[in-house]
Amino acid sequence: MKTQAIQLESYDDVISVRDKMSWAKTDRILLVIPRRAHILARTLDLRLLKRHATLVGAQLAIVTRDAHLHLVAKELGIPVFSRLSSAKRKDWPEARPPQKIYRPSERPNLRQMRRDISLPEASWRDRPVYRFLFFTLAVLATLVVVLTFVPSAIIQLAPSTGFQSLAFTANASSDFSTINLAGNLPVHSTSVIVERTRSAPTTGSIATPNSRATGSAHFRNLTTGAVNIPAGTVISTQTQPTIRFATTTGAQLAAGVGKTVDVSVQAVEAGSNGNLPIDALVAMEGDLGASLAVTNSQPTTGGSDKLVAVQTESDRAALHAALLADILGECKTDLKQTLLPGDVYFPDSLVVSEIIDETYFPAEDQTGETLSLTLRLQCQAQYVMGKDVNTLTGMLLNVNLPDDYVPVSGGLTVVPASVPVTDIEGITHWDVQALRSLQVRMDPLMVEQISMGHRPVVAVQLLKRSLQLVGTPVIQLKPSWWPWVPLIPFRITVSTGQ
Repeated sequence: MKTQAIQLESYDDVISVRDKMSWAKTDRILLVIPRRAHILARTLDLRLLKRHATLVGAQLAIVTRDAHLHLVAKELGIPVFSRLSSAKRKDWPEARPPQKIYRPSERPNLRQMRRDISLPEASWRDRPVYRFLFFTLAVLATLVVVLTFVPSAIIQLAPSTGFQSLAFTANASSDFSTINLAGNLPVHSTSVIVERTRSAPTTGSIATPNSRATGSAHFRNLTTGAVNIPAGTVISTQTQPTIRFATTTGAQLAAGVGKTVDVSVQAVEAGSNGNLPIDALVAMEGDLGASLAVTNSQPTTGGSDKLVAVQTESDRAALHAALLADILGECKTDLKQTLLPGDVYFPDSLVVSEIIDETYFPAEDQTGETLSLTLRLQCQAQYVMGKDVNTLTGMLLNVNLPDDYVPVSGGLTVVPASVPVTDIEGITHWDVQALRSLQVRMDPLMVEQISMGHRPVVAVQLLKRSLQLVGTPVIQLKPSWWPWVPLIPFRITVSTGQ
């Protein structure tokens, strides 16, 4: 027979499935239910679909792995398969009426069923002697477990001590990246920014104009008409540099060639260079030069200079060097404060890594009796971390560690024995003195084996005879009334004071 397989979706319901079945024109309809899809879960749903299949003249079967659908389909007489291939390969059973599965009308009496299947109690359980015996054994077993695992002990030992000393030369360079037994250590850098101001008197001097020269100019008319000479008319020398004078008052020169007039003049710029000899001022500026001739019939006088303080290159260099020395001295202190205790500082590695700001007052082209300099710069120096020095010292000490001794925690002392010095290759060397406290090695397992199961007094004597101690062992028991050291090793704690 021809079979129509209908693949259902998780959102299908009875109505949509019936519509899909109506389109099938075959004698057998196979509904394939997807996994984990909770559809057609009710008995009524499958009953309605089976009835609809009968109306369209087809036999209904389903493909599902749902155990509940298997049971419901079995009750309704609907063939059910686990795989689609099995449904197409196997023959379908003939349609049969739904099976009625017997379900009891009344709920079973579970208590009665439990009484029916319970075994009869052993006869010895009714005898008080046996009950007391087993109770006593249970109590004793509980006591044994409690007394075995609850008691604990702390054994405090004072092992024999000693000292280990070492002197070596440490080497540090930026080329060293790791710590090794050759005494090499990596270098680190630290920096600080400092700003300071310093002043110093200037030592140079320069002549500056003080007063302007004055005199009289003799004007001669070169025309037949009258000429007006306004105040501020500029006359000058023909030499270089040009010295310029200006009339201080106006004058009217009479008409006629050769007419003259004298007008007072003053130097335009102050200074002794305005003191000129006779006939030095012979040039005129402006349009009047074509109408007049001029000269000074008397020397000009009154121009003077004065000396003022001014900075020199040596002043600037000396102030810079002095301020830089002050800052470097302060940097040594500030840089040390950035280090941790134990770090080794290299004073000869101190350099100025960057000049952030350098300001002189007054400026280079200005005068002044005092020169001030403000410097803001970054100082940088190298150092070795104290933990690296301790690591190297520990490595060297461990190479020569005596047998049966272990270091005491916190018992290492490292002291620089010389000032670090950097050679021409950039490697810094200094001497180191180290001292470390040692104590005899204690094996906790051995201590436990010696003392466990003994009374504290006996355990103390055994420990004193077996171990190298400088004091009497102390054993603390918990609970305090417990008379023996526990038999379980993990209930014993050994302390050596490290």
